[in-house]
Amino acid sequence: DVKNPFIGPKGASFVFAPQKGADREMATKLDANMKKLAGVICQYTGKDISNIPGSGAAGGMGGGLQAFLNAELKSGIQLLLDFLHFAERIKGADLIITGEGKADRQTIMGKVPSGILQEAQKQQIPVILLAGKIEDKEILDKAGFKEVLSINSPSISPKKAMEPAYAKANIQRIVEEICLRNI
Repeated sequence: DVKNPFIGPKGASFVFAPQKGADREMATKLDANMKKLAGVICQYTGKDISNIPGSGAAGGMGGGLQAFLNAELKSGIQLLLDFLHFAERIKGADLIITGEGKADRQTIMGKVPSGILQEAQKQQIPVILLAGKIEDKEILDKAGFKEVLSINSPSISPKKAMEPAYAKANIQRIVEEICLRNI
């Protein structure tokens, strides 16, 4: 559900490897190796996947599937919204609340909340984004979310935050607060 290319500053290595624990030096090495891999793929298939949007998804799997299996890269969220007739389902809504485990700059790169936001904006329906953790709040605000709210206090440990009962109680509490404010 992401539009990241195979290589480069917004490619698989620089965007996703740090989430898995890579530092800047490691990400740079990974990107250099991804560039070599893209060259080998191009040499043998005639397909340059380096900068195709979505080819960096799932650590480069999107590009590999396109190069070797002639897969067509499509936005997962758009397929889902179309399948569900989402635009029809939200007609007349006053507010949409969506969520994600961690909301950050990647949220607006084709993930579920951004797809929901884009559809809602077409009908001028405000969207509130809830997340367990929030980074890059200004980018998310600028994207058009009415509010971007964390369900957790900053001092909570990740282990505690991911306990199902604790998370459920926090989501319920914040949704009740949102509803009371928007009555």
